[in-house]
Amino acid sequence: MIVLKNKGNVEKKIIKNNYKLKKVKTEKIKAFKEECKNIDDSRISKKTTYKIWDIITVTFLAILADCNDWEEIQQFAELKYDWLRSFLLLTGGVPSAVTYERVMAIIDPKQLEKLMVYFIQNVHKRFTLDKDIISIDGKVDSSSGRKASATNEEIKNLNVLNVYSKNHGMCIYSEPIENKTNEIPTVEKIIDYINVKNAIVTWDALNTQKDNVAKVIENNGDYVVALKGNHELFYKEVGLYFNEDMLNVMRSGAKGVYSMHYEKSHSSLIKYEYFQTEDIKWFEDLPKWKGLKSFGLVLKTTECDKEITRVKKDGKKIKKIERVKAIETRYYISSLLCNIYLFSESIRSHWQVENNLHWHLDYTFKADDNTTLNKQALYNLQIIKKGALALLSRVKYNYKTSLKLLRKRISQNTEKEMEKIFNIKTF
Repeated sequence: MIVLKNKGNVEKKIIKNNYKLKKVKTEKIKAFKEECKNIDDSRISKKTTYKIWDIITVTFLAILADCNDWEEIQQFAELKYDWLRSFLLLTGGVPSAVTYERVMAIIDPKQLEKLMVYFIQNVHKRFTLDKDIISIDGKVDSSSGRKASATNEEIKNLNVLNVYSKNHGMCIYSEPIENKTNEIPTVEKIIDYINVKNAIVTWDALNTQKDNVAKVIENNGDYVVALKGNHELFYKEVGLYFNEDMLNVMRSGAKGVYSMHYEKSHSSLIKYEYFQTEDIKWFEDLPKWKGLKSFGLVLKTTECDKEITRVKKDGKKIKKIERVKAIETRYYISSLLCNIYLFSESIRSHWQVENNLHWHLDYTFKADDNTTLNKQALYNLQIIKKGALALLSRVKYNYKTSLKLLRKRISQNTEKEMEKIFNIKTF
């Protein structure tokens, strides 16, 4: 056992592993540490015990190894102290969970996010010639707030607007927002910051605003965005255009473009029908929506078995399984000319934000369970989790397992698995 004293003269005990470490390749982890040295540190250097790059690197590695909160990160650092010391200074020993949170709270999120995106894109490069689809959607960490009480003010949940790139397979930018109403101006700000040139931008109906679509066009991008009741008259007019007679005409190929495909989900059969038309000159407000060239519709028809209770004339109830059908209608506006492949792919890619990013943050990385009240610390932790998610998503096909089980595997054999995931060649 080693006993270290920090500057507060408080003893910190580190239990050394009683086995000899095998030599593993840590060059890329060292490269990550070196990148972390570019992060600004507002602390007074003479009074600083723990290096900011050690804090960030350990947090990143701990997140990969199935740790989700500050206490688990501290425990990871204690258990893997010998291995971590082979490429980190760890001056002062292992920080407490409170110290990890406190240091993460002073880090500039934009610097950290830029570092994470740059590193992930370079450690495992992805090559594609496809037009990128950039999806913007919000994510709320539901346990990070508190209700107002007699002694404490209300603390709202962390709400972050994420920008997901299909080609990079990761979140490339994010922006915290105070509440839902602030999403609209935040989207405009994001579009100015990210590169949307020759890309297709998608978002949900809340953000379908004239200023937002104009900003995409001004930055040489395209858009495929949802239309709902927040533009009541516009929504009704598009709905009237896509009546059943028009849909049959489009299904026949006589007008516009059309495609259909099926998906199976357990006992359900889902049919998706995509319709797109350039017949939009009848729309009176067309000049007000910059770049608008087509309207679209998605019909989602779900058939599934459902237990139905029937009541006979004698009052006796009987239960039977029946096949039921549900139809969901979604309308879209777009700057694309008729191209049913790009139109349908843009819509499906937007759903990937929920499936490939937000769902994994909640299910795989337990984001909704974290009760950290300091929003900047929690936001920075989320940024690192999104980087870890992107890295693991790139290598999971080499393991043929779920991301949740892959994190468990890394936690059980950390040194060997870290070497693999940082050095696997991906395409």
